[in-house]
Amino acid sequence: MTSKPARPARSGDADLIVIGGGIYGVMLAFEAGRAGRRALVLERGQIGDATTANWFRILHGGFRYLQSLDIVRTRESAAERRWFLDFAPDLVQPFPFLMPLYGDGLKRPSFLRMAFLLESVLTAGRNRGLRPESRIAPGRTLSVEETAALYADVRREGLQGAALWQDAVAFDDRALMNRLRHAAESLGAVFEEQTPVLDLQVSGDRVSGVIVGGPRSGPRTAPLVINAAGPWSGEIAERFGAPAPELFRPTLAFNLLIDRPPLAATGLAVAGPSPGAPMLFLLPLEGRTFAGTWHVEWQAEDREARVAEADVDAFLQALAQAAPALGATRGDVLGILPGLQPLAKGSRTAVCDRPLTIDHGRKGGPRGLISVSGVKYTTARHVAQQVVAGLPDPADC
Repeated sequence: MTSKPARPARSGDADLIVIGGGIYGVMLAFEAGRAGRRALVLERGQIGDATTANWFRILHGGFRYLQSLDIVRTRESAAERRWFLDFAPDLVQPFPFLMPLYGDGLKRPSFLRMAFLLESVLTAGRNRGLRPESRIAPGRTLSVEETAALYADVRREGLQGAALWQDAVAFDDRALMNRLRHAAESLGAVFEEQTPVLDLQVSGDRVSGVIVGGPRSGPRTAPLVINAAGPWSGEIAERFGAPAPELFRPTLAFNLLIDRPPLAATGLAVAGPSPGAPMLFLLPLEGRTFAGTWHVEWQAEDREARVAEADVDAFLQALAQAAPALGATRGDVLGILPGLQPLAKGSRTAVCDRPLTIDHGRKGGPRGLISVSGVKYTTARHVAQQVVAGLPDPADC
């Protein structure tokens, strides 16, 4: 990894300001530092909170994109998974996942065997440079007997076997976020918490900085401002006189930490027997079960994620269908981890599957204002890299 460390950014000499200290804001600061630019990250709460704090801990390698033959994103996700495995091998490890197969649609052993073979060819460099314990093993299919040996409570009726693959998992997500933040700081980034951004400063038709509130209220100057505030990005863009309704239409997603022992030593991808039942993931987490992810239509005007009791009950009912042996009840729920994610066009609950970057100066807004709405934790660095690569030369700012 080559980088050109910048001097730490101070108010008044930052090359760019990043609004939002989630995974996208941190990665933007990191990639800016690698490019020799000094980033000042302004976060209204704590770095890594809100949606970023409540993700499902899996760094996906892009296998699911093969269903639509999206080869570009398959390779992109595998490369970013490899980056995480290399960056923090003590915090990000390969972990096995098992999906029982009942012959529904593409969930057949014959199809999965071909898909795993194709994945191996398309992501041949997925382990390049990694230490042995960080390498991702190729996926394979299991017989009915092998499936039952790993997952004793599997539903036997109609079972044809299982798919077994590895992805990367970050069980200590807070430690990973701290590691990423420190890496950005080592490249010159400065982070200010409890610092809400109140307004944009403009000189002529170009950005000159922002005004912040909080304990250290006042101006922060920089010729570039990147709005990466997640659920609040649309609100901020509108406040800055650069409305972009398409930037972030929210849908609610949440995971549950359940005080029930894991059903298998592997992660599980399970669905109920009813047609169209959602695929749910169960991840062993310190002797308990981490379950995700449930999606709900978001109808509130505000952007503070919260989950209704009825939605928790609906998730538990789906889990009872998909994994009845778990036996999870409302009293077993230790934690509800919600976050607002960008909504897919034309849907009420599905998450958008592509990031969105808007250069507001090209749409009649202030020059030097850019908004980024990301989707996946796994590919946040790649998106940040593209955004930073597209920034104007500092001499032109």
